[in-house]
Amino acid sequence: MESFLDQSAGYLINMTALLLKREFNSVLKSNNIDITTEQWAILNRLNEKPGLTQKEVAKLTFKDNANITRIVDKLENKGLAKRQADSNDRRTWNISITKKGIKIRDLVEPLAIKILQKATKNLSDNDVLMFNNISKKILENLSK
Repeated sequence: MESFLDQSAGYLINMTALLLKREFNSVLKSNNIDITTEQWAILNRLNEKPGLTQKEVAKLTFKDNANITRIVDKLENKGLAKRQADSNDRRTWNISITKKGIKIRDLVEPLAIKILQKATKNLSDNDVLMFNNISKKILENLSK
């Protein structure tokens, strides 16, 4: 008989996320790429929309402002992102990805795709689409 946890969407999603993160970090390390999964997620958001504020990055990556500050500090130290003072509000910083950051993001993307392919092996395209749609609905429900 399966336990409550084994039937819990929250538990299953969390375990899946932890295993994906572990696999991703392992692949990054084995390829001598000096970024974390969190840093890569931020580089992706900055690549999509350069000049985001720290609050916007936090919202898009489900991180709190303190974590974003720490991660962006590291990205900036590595030359992968840069901050610029907002012209309308001196208390606000706009964050952009650098050319070096784009190169790293582009280098890592195929590795991330391979990990997702491994994770979704033996699933149909429709299964993956359905999983993604359901996950988005759960995120939306919990974000309200």
